[in-house]
Order: sequence, then C-alpha cells, then structure tokens
Amino acid sequence: MKRLIFIVLAIMSMIFAAVSAAGAQTVPFGTAGEDDFGTDNPADTDIIGDTDGDGDINILDVCLVQYVLAHIRLFDDAQQQRADVDLNGAVESIDVTYLQRWLVKTEGSPYIGMTVSDSLRWGRERQIMNEINSFTRSKGVDISVFNGDVDMEKLKAEGYDFVIIRLGYGDDEADQDDKMFETNVQKAEAAGLDWGAYIYSYALSENEAKSEVNHTLRLLRGKHPTMPIAFDWEDDSYKQRMGMPSDAEVLRIASTYVNGIYNAGYYPMIYTGYSWLKGAFNDDSLFEHCDIWLAQWSTQYDYHDRPLGMWQFGGETNFIETPYISGLSGVFDKDYSYKNYPLIIKAYGYNNHEPLLRSYVSTGAGYDDGIKAKSENLPPECNGVMGNSLRNGTIQ
Repeated sequence: MKRLIFIVLAIMSMIFAAVSAAGAQTVPFGTAGEDDFGTDNPADTDIIGDTDGDGDINILDVCLVQYVLAHIRLFDDAQQQRADVDLNGAVESIDVTYLQRWLVKTEGSPYIGMTVSDSLRWGRERQIMNEINSFTRSKGVDISVFNGDVDMEKLKAEGYDFVIIRLGYGDDEADQDDKMFETNVQKAEAAGLDWGAYIYSYALSENEAKSEVNHTLRLLRGKHPTMPIAFDWEDDSYKQRMGMPSDAEVLRIASTYVNGIYNAGYYPMIYTGYSWLKGAFNDDSLFEHCDIWLAQWSTQYDYHDRPLGMWQFGGETNFIETPYISGLSGVFDKDYSYKNYPLIIKAYGYNNHEPLLRSYVSTGAGYDDGIKAKSENLPPECNGVMGNSLRNGTIQ
C-alpha cells in the first residue's frame, strides 16, 4: 500500500510540474472562457474555480483539488469555498469533473468564473425560484370590522398562514375606512401572519374606481403587505338601486383599479364570483396584471378557464369544514392560496419590499422588461404578473 501511495504521489507531482510549465493550457480569467455571470476584474482572487487565487482558472486548479481529495494537502476556508464549484458545501470529485469539462468547453457549472459572493447570491435566487415553483397551497381567512377583535395569535396557532384584511369600501373618504384595519394589520404582523388587503368596491364609473385606488394607496402607504391587494366586486343592493353598469363598463372599472394598483408597485387581485368571471371579466387583458380570487362556497370550484390565485371555499356556509375557528368567536370566511405570495412579493419587490431577486433587476430605475427570467421563472398560476414600478403615488 505504501508503495502504491508513493507511485500516486510521484505521478501527480509530475503532472503538476508539467502543467506548470505548459502555459498554453491556461484559460486566462476575463477571456471568452469566462462564465457570462463573472466579473472582468483580474485582481479579484475570490473566483469560483480559481483555487490558487492567481486570477486564472486552469489545469493547476484541477490538480490542487485532486491533491485535496487525495489528502496530500488542505485548503484554507477561502480556497475551500473557491474550489466548491457546484456550491454544495463540500469539495468532491464532481468539482474536479466540472473544472475539467469547463476547461475543454464541453460543459460546466454555471457558477465557474463568478465571484464567491455573486455565486452565493445567485444560488440563493435559484433556491427562491425553487421554493416558488414547488409551492402547493396555504390557508387563511379574510376579515373586516364585522369580525370584531380577532386574536391573531390564536389564529396562527390554529394553523392559518395569512389574513386578508378589509381596508374599507368605496371612495377615498376617511369615514369609509374599515375601523379595524390599522389594528388588524398591527396584530397580524405581531403574530407573524402574512397579510394582504381588499377594498369593497361601489364604483359605478372609472373615476370612482380611481378614487378607490387612491383610498387603497392612502391606507397602504408605508406598509409592507406580503399578500395581494384585492378589488372586491360583487352584486349588491346599492349597485342594483343606482343601476348596475354594463359589462363593458364593469370591465373598465376593474381594469382601472387593477392597473392603478399595479402601476403603484403592488400585487393586484380581483375577488369575485363565478358568473362575473364568465361574464364581464372574461377578458385576458384584465388578467395580465392581476390574479383571481374566486368566491365559491362549495366542495370544489367550478371555474377552470384561468388558474386561480386564491379560492374562498366557505363562509357562513362551509361544505369543507366548520365555519368556526377553535377559541375564536363568530364565523370566518376561509381561503386557500395556491401561490407562495409572500415569497413572490418579496422576491420581485412588490408591496414596498426591497426585491430579493437582484439578478433580475436592472441597474436603472424600475425593472428591466427585457429580462425574460422575470416571467419564465414564475409558475403558470402567476399569469406573468410582475410589477414594473415601485412608485407609491395617487391617480389624478
């Protein structure tokens, strides 16, 4: 065995000496061989794959990794990080393979040539997208002043993940704010519940819809909801008494609200019933910038024309479970969410959040609409929704 180890050491030493003299096999950092995500700063020694920190990724780096694997030498922490080209937390034979194949331009890890800090950030972003795409569903409730003083801690303890809070109804008038909105937001955040908001619409014209946008933005200013902002459109006695607008006008009203919220940097959603989705709202242009929250109290939902973001499956009547929540008084509207809204909203910088996916954010103002990853990385249910503005203004 000792003789065998001696032979292996001798052979590896000969290889190391030979490649040291053969500069023709070197791939200088910053040339066409560098990964597109890298940096052109040759002084940066913190490069994935450049294990000896000389600014080049070459065959010497392969030999150094092989030496470590053969227990001939050790890496310090910085070298260990640079040698871990697949970023799995360990230096293994696969790292040698990645480097070898990358040097001969056959294939390689997407991290090779990136700085360690950039690669770790990019790895985190890939993890974020995996979490978004692997999400199944979460459960929550929607509440208003009519639910009274809701114990949010108890709500969370009973297995609920989020709460959608009514911010008010109709025009931008303070006396039409939900009297429990501010309190409910504070208590939800203190309990660690994700929260969004909805406004009950009484709009009969586009101008009134603009006022409802301003009503929403006024109450959300300075807040950081982690669930969508919903436009609640229903049949009611007021609309019937005043004259329900035509389907075409209802579509314009909803579009005015959705676009106003979207352009202010929030994640919009429409809460409505099956008949409205099959009628006035049956228009693809409406759902370019918002998701669907279907209200249908049943054992399953019947709307399948477009993917749902959320489903309110029960309220006073609930065919799936009790309308009550243990330890809380009254009945609750209960909802399933089919998207990881908290992560999507934070990842793309909606609702006044600083975006986590910085690789997809341009260096200029707003978002770079030319980056395909913005929509391609989202699950199908997202309908391509993505904020292109972080403004928090009002509609005149």
